[in-house]
Amino acid sequence: MTSRVRHALMAAAVSLGLALVAGCGGPGGEDPGDGAPTAEPTETTDATTDAPPADPVDLIDLWRVSGAEGEAPDTWLRLEAGQFQLWRDCGMIAGGWAASSNLFLASISSWSGSCSVDDAEGADDAEGAAFPVVPWLDRVTEYQAAASDWELLAAGGVVVATLSIDGAPEPIDTAASFYAEPPEVTDEVRDWLAAPAPLPDGLTPATEDDLLGRWVPTDPVPTDPHVEFAADGTWTGSDGCNGGGGRWVVGPDGLVLTTAGPQTAIGCEGAPVPTWVATTRTAALDGAVLSLFDRDGELLGELAVG
Repeated sequence: MTSRVRHALMAAAVSLGLALVAGCGGPGGEDPGDGAPTAEPTETTDATTDAPPADPVDLIDLWRVSGAEGEAPDTWLRLEAGQFQLWRDCGMIAGGWAASSNLFLASISSWSGSCSVDDAEGADDAEGAAFPVVPWLDRVTEYQAAASDWELLAAGGVVVATLSIDGAPEPIDTAASFYAEPPEVTDEVRDWLAAPAPLPDGLTPATEDDLLGRWVPTDPVPTDPHVEFAADGTWTGSDGCNGGGGRWVVGPDGLVLTTAGPQTAIGCEGAPVPTWVATTRTAALDGAVLSLFDRDGELLGELAVG
């Protein structure tokens, strides 16, 4: 089946457009708000993946980052529904994130201030500026509660950063002042972070090994829409004209978390595979067919190895 598709920039890039509004006012974030972890504390010196489940809503707040390799002491991570802002001395780095009761992913899509890097250190965007790089954030796949803080973990349970409520960044001219304040936890935020609907009966939950490789729509499309899930936790794909990519991780019962970066909006005869991947919350196999479902359990698309 083919359809004419037009894709706008992903939500994280839109967020930066809002951020690039000059702001003023004093720093926020002194109120601890709703962000204190609710799970039982776990040992921080020997982190494991056996931590009790947490409520990802408790991640919504403005956090000071400590223990992250390469970060200055005055670094904050602001987590709102689907979007993050990482405050450094240079300004603000923005992107998208996703979380379940123990999984966590984030990927960069934009920045403000002077946070770009030399071409040798980052990937060029369409205008020639280089994206900032945050290696420690790219390693994070899980999180767990520890006393009054959160620990962000890499594969194998290695702690790569700790998040705690402690102050706030000074507002800057290139970002609206509310980005220096904790976000509000609303019903919409809770819905966004709610566990997805279970898979339909009769389907086999997909595992990480199942997803690895290149997939194409089960209905052939001549423009070659596809997605490729790589072993390093990144995915790349195309709707036939517009490329896309981000990060991915698979949990139990076919749970899938993904992030996605900005995408061009060229119209073509294709299939919106990158959009399917970006909004997938569960995945399952029915024989050789990979089915992708959104958080409400609605079928997004079906793929075959290609």
